[in-house]
Amino acid sequence: MSIKERENRYLEDLEMFDSWDDRYDYIMSLGRDLPLIPREKKNEKTRVAGCQSASWLDARLKDGKLYFTGDSEAILGKGVISLLLNVINGATPEEILHYDFELIDKIQLREHLSPVRRHGLESIIKRIKEIAKNYRDERK
Repeated sequence: MSIKERENRYLEDLEMFDSWDDRYDYIMSLGRDLPLIPREKKNEKTRVAGCQSASWLDARLKDGKLYFTGDSEAILGKGVISLLLNVINGATPEEILHYDFELIDKIQLREHLSPVRRHGLESIIKRIKEIAKNYRDERK
């Protein structure tokens, strides 16, 4: 399944909810299924700078595709990380680098986050792109 296909699946799921309270609940519920980063990998190298609550991202390359794990001390942060990783996991570094994360704008998530959480969201997206770029550059 492509990034766009996974994105569309989450768009459809989120469009079922009329209120943002329900959308927040759904996003937070995604955090329960987040592939967690192993405890020994929770360090300064994997920590996402710019998040209000401690958050971590790690990835491994398998058969040319990236598979991320992550975690956050905040339940909403964990859910947002899970949403993003569910959309991009299994894509190539190049696909991730070209993905614009427009799902965030389509569901108007930025507008429904506090400025501090919005900054954290941007930091997570930036870190995902950095990881994808590093893996892409290693393969050249």
